[in-house]
Amino acid sequence: MGPLREINDSMKQLTKSVLLVSIFLISLSAPLLSTNAEAQDVSDIEVLHTAVNPYNNNTYHLLSEASWSESAQVAIGLDGFLVTVDDDQENQWLMETFANFDNLSRHLWIGLSDYDNEGDYRWHDGTPFLYRNWGAEQPSANGEEDYVHIASTNMGNIMPGNWNDLEDDPQYFPVYGVVEVGPGADYALRFDGVDDKIVIDEDLPNYSEVIEISAMVNMADTSGLNFITMLGDYGWGLYINEGNLAYSSEYSISRHPTSNTSINIDEWTQVSVIIEAGSYGEFFINGEPAGLIAVEDTNIPEGDFGSNNCYQSGEDCDELFIGRMGAGCDCNYFKGMIDNVTISNLTESTSWQFPEGEGGLTSDLYQNRTGYIDGAAWVMPDGTIVAQAVELFSDEELSGISGQEGDQLLFFIEVGPLTSSLMIDAYIESEDFWKVEEEKFDAYFGHGFIPNSWNHDRHATMEWGFMFEQWSWPDEGILWMVIVPKQDIEDLSIYSYMEVADPPPELDEMTELINGIPVTDQTIEGGRGTPEEERILYYYVDVTENLSALTVKTYNGNGNVDLAMSWGTVPDPFGFFFGFEDDDMEMEGQKSAWDGGPGNEQVVTLYDVEPGIYYIAAYTYGRANDFTIVADMTYQPENIEPEDAIELTPGIAYGPLSGYDGLLQYFKVNVPQGTERLEVDLNSGFGEASLFMKLAEAPTYSDFTYNSNSPGAGDKIGFNDPTPGMWYILLETDMVFGEVKITASFEDRYVWQYDGTPIQLFNGDEVSGIEAPAGESLNFFVDLEKPGDYLSITTYGGSGDLELEATGNVIDFGFDDFFDFFEGEFGESGRQRPGAEPEAQQVSINSDGFGTEQQIFIDFPANGRFEITLNALEDISEVTIIASWVYSEFIDPITEPEDPVVVEDCRDVAAKEMTSKDIDKNGLLSEEEAKNVVINGDSVRFLELDSNKDGEIEFAELLQISCNCDNEIELIFNQLSPDNREVSIEILSSQVYENKFDFFEIDSNSNLRISQAEIDILALLCTTTFDAFDGDGDGVPDVDDLFPNDPDESKDSDGDGVGDNADLAPSIANDLIYSAGAIMAIGLLAMLVLVSRNSRSKDNSVTWNSDEQFDLSDRMMKMENNTPEVFKQTPELPEQNTDLAPIIQPKTNIIEVPRNNPVGDNLFEQLIGEPETPPNQLLGMIDSNGNEILEFPVGSGNKWQRKDSTQPWSRN
Repeated sequence: MGPLREINDSMKQLTKSVLLVSIFLISLSAPLLSTNAEAQDVSDIEVLHTAVNPYNNNTYHLLSEASWSESAQVAIGLDGFLVTVDDDQENQWLMETFANFDNLSRHLWIGLSDYDNEGDYRWHDGTPFLYRNWGAEQPSANGEEDYVHIASTNMGNIMPGNWNDLEDDPQYFPVYGVVEVGPGADYALRFDGVDDKIVIDEDLPNYSEVIEISAMVNMADTSGLNFITMLGDYGWGLYINEGNLAYSSEYSISRHPTSNTSINIDEWTQVSVIIEAGSYGEFFINGEPAGLIAVEDTNIPEGDFGSNNCYQSGEDCDELFIGRMGAGCDCNYFKGMIDNVTISNLTESTSWQFPEGEGGLTSDLYQNRTGYIDGAAWVMPDGTIVAQAVELFSDEELSGISGQEGDQLLFFIEVGPLTSSLMIDAYIESEDFWKVEEEKFDAYFGHGFIPNSWNHDRHATMEWGFMFEQWSWPDEGILWMVIVPKQDIEDLSIYSYMEVADPPPELDEMTELINGIPVTDQTIEGGRGTPEEERILYYYVDVTENLSALTVKTYNGNGNVDLAMSWGTVPDPFGFFFGFEDDDMEMEGQKSAWDGGPGNEQVVTLYDVEPGIYYIAAYTYGRANDFTIVADMTYQPENIEPEDAIELTPGIAYGPLSGYDGLLQYFKVNVPQGTERLEVDLNSGFGEASLFMKLAEAPTYSDFTYNSNSPGAGDKIGFNDPTPGMWYILLETDMVFGEVKITASFEDRYVWQYDGTPIQLFNGDEVSGIEAPAGESLNFFVDLEKPGDYLSITTYGGSGDLELEATGNVIDFGFDDFFDFFEGEFGESGRQRPGAEPEAQQVSINSDGFGTEQQIFIDFPANGRFEITLNALEDISEVTIIASWVYSEFIDPITEPEDPVVVEDCRDVAAKEMTSKDIDKNGLLSEEEAKNVVINGDSVRFLELDSNKDGEIEFAELLQISCNCDNEIELIFNQLSPDNREVSIEILSSQVYENKFDFFEIDSNSNLRISQAEIDILALLCTTTFDAFDGDGDGVPDVDDLFPNDPDESKDSDGDGVGDNADLAPSIANDLIYSAGAIMAIGLLAMLVLVSRNSRSKDNSVTWNSDEQFDLSDRMMKMENNTPEVFKQTPELPEQNTDLAPIIQPKTNIIEVPRNNPVGDNLFEQLIGEPETPPNQLLGMIDSNGNEILEFPVGSGNKWQRKDSTQPWSRN
């Protein structure tokens, strides 16, 4: 350890000596560089006087008369620079010390000049040009006057002590240089902790045996992992781990050694580590030992770990990083300032001192190595950015501003006394600047200091190509603005305007209001034509100590008086700008208040009141008689420190209370053993308040157990099973609140229950105690009766992590169409200006926030229902949700259109396209005709339509394309959602489809509603089950299906016109079955007759040759339909045997019908007559011409045909 430290100390001393010698040599050679041919030798310049400034303890030398450049050379030789004036105090000290030294009036050179770049003023030592004290109309526009001096006497309108620019060597009066001894400007780099870094891709010394890493750091927050430097892929490195110094000894961060002490915040700290591989390691903070490192951790990894990032990218990953973890992980960025990073071994060093102060490159102090600065900003040691400050003036525009991403553009404006309002706006000079949606830059503002991203009074962004900020009664002094481009910007313009109020009247011209003492019988005799000065009365209040609130009231009397109060000067109620204040103004310090309305009861209040004179105006536009006015002062409460916390009595309200930004009020409550639930509740009042709670010690903004920051001043904290003991409560606000009471109470245990039914949220009413396991979703909703100015949905309190999603309608004013109208040419024929009628547009918005503190803010919500889903990302408990809104006074309710319905299915589309595109009406589409076929707005290629490749499109082919699953679902959804809104699964499932769809599978967010994006996914993944060539969907193509419209039948094996599934005997014609059945029925009937007759009497007999009986038998057998050949004479039947002997049948099987039988005549008439027409429901076969053919009756030879099933049958 000893030799290494001594070697490094020697190297540092040697470096310093080399730098001093170099400066000295430069100072000797400086005269050779002078451009003044008549310049005197710098050796002739003398030091006339030396003094020490008591305010900064710096040494100053007064030089003899010389030019600016000669004086600057001498200053370097004196280990200093021409003086840098930092403020009014230093400027005044220089005047008093040197401007009249030795009773001689002397103009003084200071170190400011713009000789390198006209208008770009720089201090000699490199300090940014911030403070200025120009004389009237200075600096001048003379291009030769590049050097600045302090005037010691009046120079026209330039007063003593003010600055003026001159040429380098003025001949009309002498100027004396003032030297400030010191090292000059020291620069550092500020890293944002997000993506700022320095990358050094150079060969480095070998540090495998010994390494020392040191750096200067300054951090406002030391939490987390902040890498100062690291080599390559998980190589050696130095970083801050939760405030402690840590060394990267291997891949695993959890095994890295850390120091035993931590660094302080907001101050420069020298941190270092020394490692001798395998034997020794130690941390140092500000040169003091901060912990030994175990021998097993004294490794010096070379940065070639082989992480996935490096392996997959194929890059070398051997760079040195400053401000970020190495190449193996794009993470753990440093947040704060870094300077003087040095890495050394026994013989070599690489040191990054950041002397440049500008640009995107930095160099190694010892070797020719270069580092590339990515995002980090140049700053002075105090954090002030290194930038050229540009002054803004009231009612003047500064244009043509440009900058690159990450630049720091610095501006300032001087706010004078009695400035009542200040406005600054910035915009991009382009015709369509309002269409620039992305945020082009961030702007940070600071009163009296140069702001940055983590220390500022106000933050603004440019949205839609425009930024506008306004202040009411801004503080007197310098307002600084830093613009940081998020992308390269060009042609940025900045305009500023200040309104300066008139000075107030003399106090003896106004009435003083004493705390709590009413002033009665006040009358204003106004009326039409009365001058303004006669319609107003002025009062004032002299505040001698800080107040929590100052309130002025008027009451009693008759008429109508209005009231206003202001700091700085009297209010101007009849002026244009009076009374306008936005939320930002109130947050930054309210300086005026006003109240108006019918009657004389008016109240105005200012909060966080500082000592001074406050002016009140009572005024009227008519008359106000006999009113009373009184001022009330509310002094700051006594419980502003934790040790002064007020103990609350359970169940007893304490108050009323008021508060303002910056006021902290502490309370406490003692919770006994066995308490089931503790609740702390704010009620009544107005404004905005927040609660924080913690056991045994006072909570803070960042250190608490429970908190509530719901909108308004009605916050509440409640939780089950509180730990017994003293619970401390912090009441605070970022704005103001008043008339609030606080109550602590012990309640019964609260158990959250949720059955899945959406819970309605009412305006301003909280739903508390919400609990849910991770992954569960809870549904809420709000129902707005009419459009609102805004809708806010907020969750807070409790524990866990969640997110919110709200879906509903907002008011669309059609501004996009309005701007599109102006983009076109006004002379365009038929072009009309878009209407201004607002419409409802559906939106889905996710919350912003952290943990359980989430918020959704919606501008101009439409009337109707907003669905709200609370998704538990982690287990949540004791969470509160609240919705609040304000109805609009200017927007009429939106009438919801009737629910859309499906009026056209895919068959209708196919039929419409076939009918409209079939020009020749031949029932087919040619290739030329098919060119114009459109399905769902898209043209269809002929090859896609012609599935059988016959060169023509049949209706079935067109129907198949129209009813593909993707075309069908898009057609149905577009009709149900003409404006791309989500459609419920219930409505989608109620439609009739040709294909099968499962909407639950694509409901990605499980909200039982289907969006356009989800339909697009379904269209890609669905399977077409519809087949236009299988009309009944039974899987048998129509060409092979004898029953194309019957899904239960496809074959008719016996040709009887009845499908096999419905046929009694598919292989036997039904006519034969029916005939056989009839014969069997007749036989059974005959047997019954015989039995019946035999049972009556043996004498009875049957006359079988009766014509009537034979005719009946004939009809039953349907023999009249047989061919003539079967009709023969009936053989003579034997006489019936009365003794019931067996009947002997004739041998022949042919029944002969007698010629004189009348049945024969009837049969002939039927044969020559028209045959019976088949029923329309009877189906036939399709022939090659597309006609339906049928033989009826079967076997008769009678052929019937028709074009389709809707037509009657006709014979061939």
